[in-house]
Amino acid sequence: MGARVFGGPQAASTGATVPSGARSPRALDAALRERAARRREARRRLAAIRDGVAASVMRRVLVTLIALLLGVAVFQVFAPRLGTPIDAGWYDRQAGAIVFGVVAGGLAFVALGIASVSERGIEVLHRFGFRSTPGNRAALAAGSWFAVAALGVHFSAAAFLPVPGGQWGVGLVLGGGLAIGVFCLHRVAVHDHAYRTFNLAALLLATAAIASMSTTAAGPWWDLNFSTLGTTDDAAAFYFNAGAVLSGLSMALLARTLTSGLASPRFGASPARMRVLRVCIVAIGACLMGVGLVPIDTATDLHNLFALGAAASFAVPALGLRLLVPAAPKRLVVLSVALVVVEAGAMGLYDGVRLVSLTVFEIVAFSLIFVWLIALTVTPREPGALRAGAADAAGLALEVVHGAKRRVSDGVATGRAVAADVASRLRRSEPDGARPRAPARSGSRRGGRGLRPVVAGGPAAGEPPDDDMIEPRRMEMA
Repeated sequence: MGARVFGGPQAASTGATVPSGARSPRALDAALRERAARRREARRRLAAIRDGVAASVMRRVLVTLIALLLGVAVFQVFAPRLGTPIDAGWYDRQAGAIVFGVVAGGLAFVALGIASVSERGIEVLHRFGFRSTPGNRAALAAGSWFAVAALGVHFSAAAFLPVPGGQWGVGLVLGGGLAIGVFCLHRVAVHDHAYRTFNLAALLLATAAIASMSTTAAGPWWDLNFSTLGTTDDAAAFYFNAGAVLSGLSMALLARTLTSGLASPRFGASPARMRVLRVCIVAIGACLMGVGLVPIDTATDLHNLFALGAAASFAVPALGLRLLVPAAPKRLVVLSVALVVVEAGAMGLYDGVRLVSLTVFEIVAFSLIFVWLIALTVTPREPGALRAGAADAAGLALEVVHGAKRRVSDGVATGRAVAADVASRLRRSEPDGARPRAPARSGSRRGGRGLRPVVAGGPAAGEPPDDDMIEPRRMEMA
C-alpha cells in the first residue's frame, strides 16, 4: 500500500476520496456559528452569576446605609429644634428622639432586608418560621417608600402651603401614589435581583436627601434649587453629597446587571450595541457622582455640566432604544420616548415660562431617569417572559428529575447484577457439605441436586441455573 499524503494535488492523484461522513462547508460554518453562540451564552450566564453575587453584597451595604439615614431623619422629627431653650424636659425629649430614631432605623433595616433578600435568604427565613411571599415583601418595600415621601414632605412643609390640603394632602397623595406603584412593581419583579438592587440605590438617594433636609441650615432651599442642600458645609451637605456619590456609583456598577434582560438573544442586540447602552448608563452614574463631588457653590458651571450630562446620557439611549435594541419590547420604547417628552416639557415649564422652580425640575428630571432605568430592567422580564422563564425552569427541573430516575434505575440494575455475581462466586467457593439442599423435584436439571436458594438477580424458582453456575459441578463429576 502506498503512503497516504494529506492535502494538495498528491492526495487527489492517489485516488483519496473525501469520507462520506465529512461535512460540507456550509454545514461546517453553521456548526461553528452554533458553537460561538453557545460560548457567548455561557459567558453571559457566567457574567450573570458574578453580577448576582456582587448585587447581593451591594444590597447589604445599601440596606445598612438607608437604615442609618432614615434613623437620622426620624430622630430629627422628634428632637428639640435648634435654638430651643434647654429646660427640665429637654433631655427627656432628646432621649426619646434617640430611641425613636434607633427603632425606626432597625425596623427599616429588617423591612428592607426582607423585601430585597434573595431566594436563599427566603429559605433561611422559612426555616425560622417566617413565611415570606411576594405580596408581603412588596408591602414592606411600598411602606418604606411611603415613609420616605412623607418625611420629605414634612421637612419641606412650607413649600406646600399654597397647595390645597397643605403638607398632609400632598403627603398622602404623593406617598400613597408612590407606595401603590412600588407595591405593584415589586410583586412582579421581586424575583429579579437587578430590580431589587437598583430599587435600593434609588431609595438611598431619596433617604440621603431626606436626612439632609432634616438637618440643613440653608433655610427655604426649595426656592433656589435642590443642590442647595449640598452647600452648607455641615452634616446636611455631607448626607446629600455622599448620597449622590454612592447612588451614582451603584448605578455605574449595575450597568451590566440592569441591561442583562435586553442582552438576551431574542431582542437582537449585538454586543457592540449593548456596550453603547451600558456606557450611557455608566455616564449617568458618573454624572450623578459629579453632582455630589462638585457642589453648586464651589464650581457652578461644572456642577451644571454634570447635571446636564446626566440628562443627555438618559435622553440619547431612551430616544435611540430601537436602534440599540432592534427587538426591544414596544411598551419600553413608547415609555422611553414619553419620559423624554415629559422631561423636555418640565424643562420648558422651568426655563421658558418660569411656572415651576428649578427644584421641581431637578426632582422631575432625576425621578424620570430612575423610572426609565427600572423600566429598562423590569420590562424585558414582563409577566409573559416571567411565565416563559418559569416554564423553562420547570422543564429543566423535570428533565433533572427524569435523569435522576434513569440514574437510579441504572444503579439498581447494576446493583442487582453485582449482587448476582457476588452470590454466584460465593456459591462456587462453598464446599459441598455447606451448601443448603432442597428436596429434589421432578423436571429439575440435576436429579439429585436440589435447587439453590433464590438470590437477587439470580434465576427464579423452578428455573434451571445458568450455565456458568453448573459448569463447575460438571467438572467435579468428571
